[in-house]
Amino acid sequence: MTRTPMTLPRRGFLAGAGASLGALALAGCQTAQDYANDPMGAANQLSRLMSSHGESAPVDEAALGEGLYPRLVAQSGGAYGNARIQSAVRSFAQPLFRTSKRSFRWEITVLDDNSPNAWALPGGKLGINKGMLRYVASESELAAVISHEMGHAELSHQIAELENKGSTDKLVAFFKDVAQREIDAKASGLHDLTSRGLDQLAPAMSELITSGYSRDHEREADTYILTVFRATGYDPRQASAVFKTLDSLVPPGTEATTSLFSTHPGTRDRIERLDDAAARLPAGGSAGSADFATIKAVFPTRLYYLRNPAEAS
Repeated sequence: MTRTPMTLPRRGFLAGAGASLGALALAGCQTAQDYANDPMGAANQLSRLMSSHGESAPVDEAALGEGLYPRLVAQSGGAYGNARIQSAVRSFAQPLFRTSKRSFRWEITVLDDNSPNAWALPGGKLGINKGMLRYVASESELAAVISHEMGHAELSHQIAELENKGSTDKLVAFFKDVAQREIDAKASGLHDLTSRGLDQLAPAMSELITSGYSRDHEREADTYILTVFRATGYDPRQASAVFKTLDSLVPPGTEATTSLFSTHPGTRDRIERLDDAAARLPAGGSAGSADFATIKAVFPTRLYYLRNPAEAS
C-alpha cells in the first residue's frame, strides 16, 4: 500500500546527553575525565539516572534539545512565517507547560508543513505542523496533541528509544565528545555543544520523531494527557477526541505509524484505553480560549483528509 504523507511526533527524543560534571558524578563518574576514560559505562549509568528522573537529568536533556532544535525545525519545513500564529500557539501552550515537573525551558514552534503531525525533543522542545492545526476541531484536541508530545519529553522516552534502535554508539560518541570539551575548557556547562556530535545524532532523532514510539511509550504519553488535563481543567473525557478525529479522517488502508496515529487497530485501542481511564476521573471543561480562536481564524477546521498535503496553502 502507498504510505500517505502523514508524519506525526515521535515522543521524547534524546533524553539526555552531554552530562555536566555534576551529572556525571551523580551517574557514578567522579569527573569528566572518568567519563572520557569509560564512556560506555558512564553512558549506561547516565541512562539509568535519567530513566529514574534524577536531579541532573533535566539539565542534560535540555542541552541536547537546545542543540538539536534548530536542526530539526529546519528539517521539518522551517518555522511557519506567521508571527500571530506562532504567538497564539505559544500562549495556548503555556498553561500546559506549567504543569510539568521537569525544569525544562518548554518551547513550541509551528512548522511550515501541511501534514497532521507534531513531535517533541528532549528538554521540552516541541514542533507542531500547521497541518495539525487544520484538523484540530476544539481546544481539547489541540491541548491533547501538545500534552501527548510533552509526555514523551517529560518521561524521557527518547533515550530508551534510541538505545532500542541501535543508536547507543552515537550517544556514547556524543557524550565522550562533550566530556572532552569540558575537560579542555575546564567548564561545567554544556551549552557549547559540538556541531559534529549534533550532526551525528540529528538523523537518528529525525527518524525517531517521524516514525512513532513503542506501544508502551505511546500509551504512557497518552496517559500523560490525562495528567495535564486534570491540572488545567480540561475535561478528561475529551482526551481521546483528537485520536478519534484522525482515525475517522485518515483513509482506510493508510499505512502510517506516527506518534499520534497508527494503523488500525492501534489507534482504536488507544482510544478505548484513554476513554476507560478518563471515565474514572472527574469531569472538567475549558472556558474558551482567545488564542484558539486566533488559530482557527487562520486555519479553519478541515473536515476531510487531504490526500496530498502539498495542495494546502
